Amino acid sequence: MRQFLRCLRADIQKTKRTSFMWLHLLIPFIYAGVFLLYFYSKDPSPFDLYQSYMTLMAVALPFLISIMCGTAAQLEEQAGKFQVLLGATSVKLTPYVSKIALLLMMNAAAVFLAIAVYLAGLTFVLKVPDLPYALFLEGGAWLFAGCVTLYMIYFLISCAFGIGASVLLGGAGFLMTALMNTGLGDAIWKYNPWAWGIRLSGLAGIRYFGKIDAEYMPLFDREMNTGIYIMTFVIMAVFITSILWFIRWEGRKANE
Repeated sequence: MRQFLRCLRADIQKTKRTSFMWLHLLIPFIYAGVFLLYFYSKDPSPFDLYQSYMTLMAVALPFLISIMCGTAAQLEEQAGKFQVLLGATSVKLTPYVSKIALLLMMNAAAVFLAIAVYLAGLTFVLKVPDLPYALFLEGGAWLFAGCVTLYMIYFLISCAFGIGASVLLGGAGFLMTALMNTGLGDAIWKYNPWAWGIRLSGLAGIRYFGKIDAEYMPLFDREMNTGIYIMTFVIMAVFITSILWFIRWEGRKANE
């Protein structure tokens, strides 16, 4: 644990004066500000205020994650061709877990900062009454949970093939997430990591606002719970797989 905290502190120091840190702070304010301006002269329902905000955030996250993971890997490459990441401690795994932890912490901070700024604007600027604060927090939690697997995938791709490959896959993930929110994703979203955030946050809103008939609620809950179980299993499986890959990885070769 001491080595992990030391690595995490070193990672924070390494990134705090880079675009990696500033992007996590600026993007939530810009995103929330755009939505507040859009809704300024409109009278949307609470459901629309929630669903539109969460949906667009979920669609954008895969592409943003690919950039953040690519940037983090690029910093490690520039610092010494990944040798700091690979040999920073006697236990090779500790720097990797530290890096993933930092990426996830920054993601959680950015997601909930975007939600907090948006809710503050709706409450104090647009004067929207009776906002479902707890629902927004639940939706943010589902967005974060849906990102865990993506962070591990994109970071490993960034380490192995570079930021270009990560951003390319991020663009594909952007499109896939959008498609998974349509009828095309109804049957397969539970098995697609790019769909978990947008689907689970959306289903939480549908359930909260009663957008489904009571007779279908047991089926609705079963569908949602199945998606949660599969997501949890895949997160653990991908984490173990990524650990096994990283332990064997010796850095990017010159021709990669």
